[in-house]
Parts: sequence; structure tokens; C-alpha cells
Amino acid sequence: MTQKRNPWKKNLYENEGYPDNYTDPSFLEELKKNINLRQVTLTNAFLGAGLVTQELCLVVYFVVAFTYLYNEWITAECIFFWSNAISLSCYAYYVYNDSVGIVKHLKMVVIFTLFGYILSPVLKTLTETISTDTIYATTVFMMIVHMTFFDYGVKALIVSSSLSLNAAIFGSICLVSRLPTPFHAFVLLTISVQSFVLFPLLLAKIGTSLTALFFITASTICLLCTFSMTITVLFVITVTFINLLCPFWFHKWQKYKENIYGPWDEAVVQDIKL
Repeated sequence: MTQKRNPWKKNLYENEGYPDNYTDPSFLEELKKNINLRQVTLTNAFLGAGLVTQELCLVVYFVVAFTYLYNEWITAECIFFWSNAISLSCYAYYVYNDSVGIVKHLKMVVIFTLFGYILSPVLKTLTETISTDTIYATTVFMMIVHMTFFDYGVKALIVSSSLSLNAAIFGSICLVSRLPTPFHAFVLLTISVQSFVLFPLLLAKIGTSLTALFFITASTICLLCTFSMTITVLFVITVTFINLLCPFWFHKWQKYKENIYGPWDEAVVQDIKL
């Protein structure tokens, strides 16, 4: 007479008579898949990728400004005037939509302008003894760090706004030592603050906008056309890859994403306040 086995349980020590590799059909009854999964539309994926493109355009804008200052293709006064004219227009829009008073904003502008102009000779000589190749390599690395840790509106452990900003400013300070005069250094530092501090605040206020993305991308391409056609083509290819191919692949491959949850998940120990 065959001895009847007790019903299988999840406790290993109670499953006497069952083989070690036995899996009961009831084991997967509590299996759950894709809990709270949010499907991203192709439009949302495109707009999300546009945030990366916008930040890339700001980095390119800064690099083009440095190139013009370094080669003295345009006077520093002209670049300073046009960059400030664009910034003031955007700044007026930001102040109009911000609840903070305009007096506070004006104080910040005056303080930066005063201290930036005074410290420009010091900052210009800060890295003069370092070789140009090292300066360029460090700047490229700092800009990569800036874009990697920038806050694109996604909650992730890699996001660090302070590290991103400090990397961009450090890269800017490295480049000012290659410029001919302290005023050139002051102009580049001003453009650096505009590109990595003020414009991101404005773009965050605007949010995801096709109009803003098109305007920034088109203006960046126009600037690069005056600089180098080869780099312009490479930039267009990069933007196409980021803004068209990556969102398309992301949207297409969502169906392969599968998160499973069940009784085998590790227990999470919660802090207990005694």
C-alpha cells in the first residue's frame, strides 16, 4: 500500500517524501508580471530624447563660442553683445513666468557680472602652465560627465545636478586659459553660465516642447555651418540617432520588457524605530 504524501508546502522541511527538485504546480499561482508598468508612447519617447538633444546643443553652442573667441574670428565685444541679447530675451520670459521678484534676479546678474569681471584675470592664469592637449582632453571629459549626470527629468541614481554643473564649469575654466585676454575669458565664462545655468532653467520652465527643440537644434546647425561642414554633418547624424532611432527602438522593444514578481522575491527589511 502506497503511503499518501502530505500536501506540498513552501516550507522545505515540511515536504517529506518529495524529491529535492520537485516543483509543485501551485508554486506559480502567485506569479505576477509587469506590475505598474507604464507604456511609453512614441511621442513621449521622442520628447524625452529631445531633452538630451537640447543639452547637447548647449554644449555645442559653448564650444563654438570658444572657437570663435580663440581664433578671433569675431570680436569678443560682438559675441558678448549677441549672447547677452539672446539671454536677456530668454531671461525676460523666465522672470515673467516665475513667482520670484525681478529685484532678486537683477541682484544675481549684477553680482555675477561684477565678480566674474574681477576674477577673470585670475581664472585665465589658473591653468596656463598645463599643456593644451591636456586642457582639451580634460574639457571633453568634463562635458561628457556633465551630460551623463545631467537631470533630464528621470528619477535615477546616476542623476546629480551638482556634479553635472560643476563638471561643466570646471571644463569652462580650463578653456579660458587658452584665450588671448582676460576680457575674452570673462566673455567665455559668461557664455558658460548662460549655457549651463540659465538656459537649463528656462528649458525646465518650458518643459518638453517641439517648438523649443526645433528652434535650438536648427540654430545650432546654423552655427556649426559657419564653423565646419564635416562637424555639422556629424552633428546631424548624432541628433538623428538620438532623436529618431533611439526613441523608435525604445518604443519597439518595450514589448520584450517583462518584470516578474512572486513569493520567491527577497524580503525587504524595514527600519524599525524603537
